Amino acid sequence: KYHKSNLMHTVLHHLQQYCIDIRSQNVFKFKKISGLSGTYVIDKSKGLWNTNLYGELERFHVLYLPYTVLPLKVKTYRSQYDKMTKLMELLIKNDIHIVIGPFDDSIAVVTEKLEIPYLALTSNQHGRRLRSTFQLLPTLSDFSSAMLDLISYYKWDKVSLFYDDDRGVDMLEKLLSNHDLMVKSWRVDSVGTDEQIRDHLVHMRIAFVQTSIIFCNRNNTYQILEQARSLAMMSIPYEWFFYDPGDQLVHIFKGFEDITFNYTVFSLMEFNSHVYGVKHPEEKLNVALTTDALYIINQTVPRLDNNTVQGIRKDMINILKQSLFGDNEEVNVYTTEDTTMPEYRKKDLMFETLKIGRWVSYQDGMFIPRLQMTENIERGNKTTQFPLRGRKARIVMIEEKPFTMHKKDHEKYSGNERFEGYSVDLITEIANMLHFEFEIYLVHDGKFGTKEKNGEWNGMLGELLKGNATMSVAPLSINSLREEAVDFTKPFMTRYISVLMKVPMSERSYFEFLNPLHPLVWFCTFGAFVVVSLVLYMFEKVGASHSKDLPGISFKESFWFVFGSLLQGSTEASPSTLPGRILTSAWWFFALILISSYTANLAAFLTVKKINTPIKSVTDLASQTTIRYGTVVDSGIMQFFKNTDIEHFAKMWAQMSEIDPQESMVANTSVGFNKVKKGNYAFFWDTAVNKYMTIKDCEFMEIGPHFDPKGFGIGVPPGATYREELSMAILKLGDASILHQLENKWWPRRTCPDVTKPSAEETSELQIENVAGVFFILSGGIVCAAIACVFEYFSKRCKNREREVQKRKENNSTPNHVNHKERESFL
Repeated sequence: KYHKSNLMHTVLHHLQQYCIDIRSQNVFKFKKISGLSGTYVIDKSKGLWNTNLYGELERFHVLYLPYTVLPLKVKTYRSQYDKMTKLMELLIKNDIHIVIGPFDDSIAVVTEKLEIPYLALTSNQHGRRLRSTFQLLPTLSDFSSAMLDLISYYKWDKVSLFYDDDRGVDMLEKLLSNHDLMVKSWRVDSVGTDEQIRDHLVHMRIAFVQTSIIFCNRNNTYQILEQARSLAMMSIPYEWFFYDPGDQLVHIFKGFEDITFNYTVFSLMEFNSHVYGVKHPEEKLNVALTTDALYIINQTVPRLDNNTVQGIRKDMINILKQSLFGDNEEVNVYTTEDTTMPEYRKKDLMFETLKIGRWVSYQDGMFIPRLQMTENIERGNKTTQFPLRGRKARIVMIEEKPFTMHKKDHEKYSGNERFEGYSVDLITEIANMLHFEFEIYLVHDGKFGTKEKNGEWNGMLGELLKGNATMSVAPLSINSLREEAVDFTKPFMTRYISVLMKVPMSERSYFEFLNPLHPLVWFCTFGAFVVVSLVLYMFEKVGASHSKDLPGISFKESFWFVFGSLLQGSTEASPSTLPGRILTSAWWFFALILISSYTANLAAFLTVKKINTPIKSVTDLASQTTIRYGTVVDSGIMQFFKNTDIEHFAKMWAQMSEIDPQESMVANTSVGFNKVKKGNYAFFWDTAVNKYMTIKDCEFMEIGPHFDPKGFGIGVPPGATYREELSMAILKLGDASILHQLENKWWPRRTCPDVTKPSAEETSELQIENVAGVFFILSGGIVCAAIACVFEYFSKRCKNREREVQKRKENNSTPNHVNHKERESFL
């Protein structure tokens, strides 16, 4: 039984990179000798039969071959013609029956001409079909076929190909034969640079391609994997495929055991296999294929019946053709020491392989590539560790209060210690929870991120897409345009848009002391003063006319007394009559209430100044042209105004972008805040930042209502495998009230007077309705005093009449005596 070709093994495993060149110049020729007995093998590069090959041949019982093995030395000639002529002479002269060695065009042509079997240990780069050449190494076409079958099975619609030589072009052509498959190809220099490879990976991620085929030399493969690890593109959902026929990448894969990686290796040998006596991985495939070739010959020789050299050659070609490849002339199967059917395996974690199926090239006597998947396979634990665990992530931030700020004495510190803020505390909590380290740096252009005319993204989003940052932790709002470029975690904060303006200065006036009372109150107070003064004079005048003992108050003294009582001063004159005193009591009560109210309201006016601004809402701002307004260029808020269909917002965007863009739009928030402080400018920005500015600076005020609610999320590169872990960490922080604690820490209670409260809570001047009661009391006092005055008047008049009657009686006794003075006094 002859050993058919082993298909390539597929291994999903930790990445590393080996790319070896197995094209040694060792070509063996086989010479028939008498009795076909005895053998020796000479290695061109090492002289006699090397130890590695000896050990393998001994293991497979082919150490003693019934023929002679001689070296065929291929020298350098002036022309290809001279080379083939010399080779033909050597093969004819030594009666060579079969040739083993790496594929060479000249040897292939000569052996085809002489009908000598040629067992090629390396692939035929030109794809030329020759009857006498048997290729033991799988062709690139076979690898491509197996790859396409696997792609079709999983129904992938996009793959990327990394290559660094012309073989990659052939591979690309084969992949493009599947018209349902979109292929992104990336050509790497023979000595690729980190910058070039990183750029390719970033563009691959932007194109949302998650399945990649690596067809590069060992150094380039290693660089690709290193850059992929730095971009966190090594685990699910990313899938990586490698062509490693000689199992030479296993040592590189072992260097990535610290993380989980999702990759597949197509190999001619068992994964992590060992060849007796082989110390260097690049020798394994060469020794294994040479051993297989000698073993095949050893099994073929006993079947030879022809004794002529030419007859033996033809018989060997026919036997090899029928035994190894059936009736098809195209060499599409490969020889290996393994007697099992070709298979491939997947690596899930820590080098534990899982057989998921096999691909066979020879089926039912025909060369029909076919993929056979294992049914009802039991997969191991699918849990994968967090890709950033134990590693250092690069965090891009933007200087924005209070999210990220330089400490006052940041010159004394280095690294992350230079910064403070909500974002710094947030990523610190997440890093502690997920066990990774981080390095903070500020975005170089000071922008959040927007798409430019050339299709590139600037700001923090550009840093993510270029692969410079692992994530962005900043007040970066989530919108549809940004979601097309990068991925976001669950929101850690909800934000709105509000307007930040400068608190207007209250109007200065020399008569500001009049503000506590309404002008009507002042007018009524003055009227009350005049009325009370006149009435008091009248009451005192009437009362004094009926009594000799009452001194009375003059007209001037009456006004002075009432005025002095109002201002809580003292006067020499005072009412002496009952009506005057009743009226004075009412006036004193009136003055007490009025002066107390005035004093209290004046104190309130001096401490809480009522603003007088025409801008009380966003709608008011849109309907005027005196105050300029704007936002930050290339910000999410700018995109809102640019894309909105709401009428007054669209009108405002026209004002900002077309009429006066230089005065409206600013480069960053610091410029915007400075413009607000200068006055006559309103700044649209996130409520979180505006609220912080009003807390820290009493010159700012926030105008509502708030609009356009959106979430702040952590931005990650598209397809980043650690997004879900970050989202889960944010949810856990929210459940533990840590997010709320951070908000209270960086947004404390505002100590400045809130000048934007509704008018019901503002200090206003006293209206007539507020003090009408004291006027009613004063009027009541006047009425009571008037009643008392009338009562006193008639009472004294009656007493005077009685006194007059009494006097008349006395006068009757003395009729000639008339008191003219009393009569005059009575009149």
